[in-house]
Amino acid sequence: MINESTISLVMPCRNEAKHLAEMVADIPDFYDEINCVSNKSSDDTVELGRELEQRYPRFTMLIDDRAASGIGYGYAHMTGIEHSKSDIVVCADSDCTYPVEDVPDILQTMEKRGLRFASCTRYPDSAIPFTLQMGVKVLNFEMFLLYGVTIHDSLSGMWVFERKVVPSLHLTEGDWNLSPQIKLNAHKYLGRCFGEVKITQKTRQGETKQSYLKTGLGHLMWIAKNRFVQRKGIQPAD
Repeated sequence: MINESTISLVMPCRNEAKHLAEMVADIPDFYDEINCVSNKSSDDTVELGRELEQRYPRFTMLIDDRAASGIGYGYAHMTGIEHSKSDIVVCADSDCTYPVEDVPDILQTMEKRGLRFASCTRYPDSAIPFTLQMGVKVLNFEMFLLYGVTIHDSLSGMWVFERKVVPSLHLTEGDWNLSPQIKLNAHKYLGRCFGEVKITQKTRQGETKQSYLKTGLGHLMWIAKNRFVQRKGIQPAD
């Protein structure tokens, strides 16, 4: 699959100027396109991105400053995905925690398993703080109870998928809830073509943009609400 497909990398970012240039320089050559999407950055992220566009023809700095309750993570992803032109789309946070260099191995695993969408699971991983692991386990269990879906990392921010499946994902959530939404919708609409692939998380660069407790409670409520909407026979907007 890696030899036959073009690959786009989508990276949502907010205030990542301190390490953006170094990160882009380290992105492997097999990526044909890099779409970095700034969301409400107040530092020099966008200006630096414009400089990187001149240095790297495959790099594009996009801007999407929409937000839901101050968060635009989902909007940034949707804009990056919309602008991607390659056969394969890889989404990963721009804090360097996700191993974007491992995509050739991920694609081989996807091909062997017949997957068209892979969510990259970080767990189990003893290096991740216990409280964060427990929070994700609670959300995983909620998904199992309400949807009958077994997911080991409901909040993974790295996904690898065929661009052709994008219309089937029905993405609507502009905030952090895009993360559980994309997995639940991929499972619902792609069936056995959705699965998880194990990765190892790396050291974060920059500061987290999340309040973990607030974000976790928001996810908990959204997952339940989304299931209630589905039971009423109402589908998310295309």
